Amino acid sequence: MENGMLSIGSCLLGNAPKVVAVIDELFSIEKILDVKQDGADIFEMRIDCYKAPLDTIVAYLEKVKNEAAVPMIGTVRENDWTSKDRIPIFRAIMPFVDSIDLELGTPISNEVRDFAHGKTIIVSEHDYNKTPSNDCLNDMVKRSLDQGADIVKLAVMANSRDDVRRLFTFTQECTIPVVTIAMGSHGTISRVIAPLFGSLFTYGFIEKPVAPGQLSAKKLVEEIGLYFA
Repeated sequence: MENGMLSIGSCLLGNAPKVVAVIDELFSIEKILDVKQDGADIFEMRIDCYKAPLDTIVAYLEKVKNEAAVPMIGTVRENDWTSKDRIPIFRAIMPFVDSIDLELGTPISNEVRDFAHGKTIIVSEHDYNKTPSNDCLNDMVKRSLDQGADIVKLAVMANSRDDVRRLFTFTQECTIPVVTIAMGSHGTISRVIAPLFGSLFTYGFIEKPVAPGQLSAKKLVEEIGLYFA
């Protein structure tokens, strides 16, 4: 928090929607700086996607922090590499990131938050099959807040235009800091339009999508600029 405003590192949230560039591999510092120059505001470091030893990853994060000076979210999804070591991974990356993303209901949440002092906590839930009912969405928000969320991220599959419209209405009526994403072909528009309804930021890829319907960070900067110039 800075002056009472929610932030991720030096990036203040809430005044205009932000673009998060998803860093799903160990791109060069030059590439990071190019993406920053193109207008990305925040960088999500997808630690679980990096095919490298932990000490190499930590050195990379330190280099990005020192040489690119970009706000960073540390995300460590559970997979074959991370499943047994997520707590030590989070502990190792914590000095270099400004925010962390924890899945709703993850059993490691309390322990990770114990050493995440001063970091902005994103609690996220993904439904790759459907857009849950509004009652379910509200329950997800409540449970995320109970888990210590500063920001609640809800990414759901849109199987129709009605799903997208309902998610927009939910976002507009939500009274807590939220990021909403409608995945799939019906939901691609949400990557640009959801911020008009109050979603704090939107995620874009650098070289290849990491979620259904995702747009490139550069394209998002261009599109959002049309509405928030």
